[in-house]
Amino acid sequence: MVKPRTVAYWLKEAGQNLWKNGWMTVASVSTVALSLFVLAFFLVLSLNLNHITSVLQSQVEIRVFVHANATREQEMALLKAAQGWPDVRQITFFTKQQAADQLKAEFPQEKDLVALISQSNPLLDGYDVYIRQVSEIPGLVQRFQAQPIVENVVYQGQVAQRLAETARIVAWAGYVIEGLLGLATVVIIMNTIRLAVFARRREIQVMKLVGATDWFIRWPFLLEGVALGVIGAVLADLATGVGYSWVSNAAARALPFWPLVPPAAALSHAVAVTLAGGLAIGLAGSLVAVRRFLRV
Repeated sequence: MVKPRTVAYWLKEAGQNLWKNGWMTVASVSTVALSLFVLAFFLVLSLNLNHITSVLQSQVEIRVFVHANATREQEMALLKAAQGWPDVRQITFFTKQQAADQLKAEFPQEKDLVALISQSNPLLDGYDVYIRQVSEIPGLVQRFQAQPIVENVVYQGQVAQRLAETARIVAWAGYVIEGLLGLATVVIIMNTIRLAVFARRREIQVMKLVGATDWFIRWPFLLEGVALGVIGAVLADLATGVGYSWVSNAAARALPFWPLVPPAAALSHAVAVTLAGGLAIGLAGSLVAVRRFLRV
């Protein structure tokens, strides 16, 4: 079991290394913060794109019209059958009179249209169909079109589909950029630890001669790397929190209909990932530096 005095010694040594390496410490923390801020940016962006896509997908509607000579029994039979289809989230039936009333309510300024509908209603009975996923639209449209009583199928899901594709591209771009930044950050942390090891090489030799174990010597450098990663993550999270709160408030005033993820939910997700990332980057950099440059 590790004694408290030993832990205190490791923490003291790690703190002194951070202070002695001054500019390298600042460079390491800054690089970690920048790398994790980019990661947080892509996380929040991807989270919002996925959220907006899911909201739009839930609102994508397929409107199915039936032949004018279809009987009400046939219409109800198709309604009952479609309610059991796995791709259908919700389906409601409307009559041509209900469709006419809706048009009149939506376009009261179109006097000619209102007069035409009032005199001779040319509209058709039909269904409003809400789907589970945008990708299910083509198959569902074909299934409705294959029904004998169906006259026409109208839908608009291109926006949500393009947003889903954009979200996937953003996620992959974030992975690639973060991978490159992560490698650069590990190298800088590794160099910082290497300088600390090099500056204390004689002290380390003496410690080995008096019986210090390899891990006793390594722990201060590992804690130093972890500290660099965690401090950088905290700075990145603070910048992300301030920036996203400002953006979400501005968006709420300018685009109240645009469904952004609430700051608390978005930031909690970003903080968890960036803290884990900072810890992993710092630990990886210190482990590599100690393994390569600490000759014990």
